[in-house]
Amino acid sequence: MAEWQVYLNGAFVDQDEARVSIFDRGFNGGDGIYEATRTFGHKLFRLPEHLDRLYRSLSYVRIDCGLSPDQMETISRQVVERNLPLLPEDEDVALWHVITRGERYPSANRAPTVAIYCFPIEFARFARSYVEGIILVTPATRRIPPQCLEAKAKITNKMNHAMAVFEAKQADPRAIPLMLDLDGNLTETDTTNFFFVSGGKLCTPMARNVLGGITRQALFELASDMGLEVVEGNFTPYDVYTADEAFLSGTSGSIQPVCSLNGADLGGAVPGPVTLRLMRAWNDMVGIDCVAQALGHLGDNESKDLLARWENSLAA
Repeated sequence: MAEWQVYLNGAFVDQDEARVSIFDRGFNGGDGIYEATRTFGHKLFRLPEHLDRLYRSLSYVRIDCGLSPDQMETISRQVVERNLPLLPEDEDVALWHVITRGERYPSANRAPTVAIYCFPIEFARFARSYVEGIILVTPATRRIPPQCLEAKAKITNKMNHAMAVFEAKQADPRAIPLMLDLDGNLTETDTTNFFFVSGGKLCTPMARNVLGGITRQALFELASDMGLEVVEGNFTPYDVYTADEAFLSGTSGSIQPVCSLNGADLGGAVPGPVTLRLMRAWNDMVGIDCVAQALGHLGDNESKDLLARWENSLAA
């Protein structure tokens, strides 16, 4: 039986044979960066933009990965191409890059660790959110301020975000954390950017406090095409409680509507009218119905019911 292939330190290997030393600095101290993108209809989405961000992160943490951007793009596409024959037609993959500073004592090998791999997207994990909405909770754990660690870099040490997840789940097992900065302003979730609609404007936290998402940037472009004004600013939970609608944007889930924050129902339909317009535009841009694809990975009865609700939203 064919095995999924991984690129690791200059070679393609079966994923079960891929090994990283216990002395690796990524394992010992989270000393590394990562990047993640996905395919839509088996085609990688904005890989050059993701790799630009990857190299900005590498520059920030002062790691030389030993590969040029062109080499990195070629290898990345090869990883996906090698694994696509193992993927059913209705599946897509997440492509990950993980690069660490390499081994520390006692190894004499000071070369960085470079791993590039892909795996099927777990659609069933988030499929229901498209129709039922995301529950958000603001945890006690705050987003690391940019004065301590630059938010624009994708750092492998995610304990700050993990603690926020644990706290949100204690409040509601279905909840996702919407983290605040030290001044109480909204930032991001553990994996996605946050948007809300108020007064006909699309509002989102300032770039200084969040990772510059590739999906986020694509939404700016779609909003511009739709004549929808985007406002980046310092917003608090109050602004969301009084908003018309809200949603999350991220690599795997694209656009996911939000139904509540800290137990306060945002009211109205889920997804809201502006969110739904953006979801339609997104599907047109990537060439597939992302919601229908994800819902198709649930059980037959549940999938049928939720698909009907999604189609009713589209027809409204």
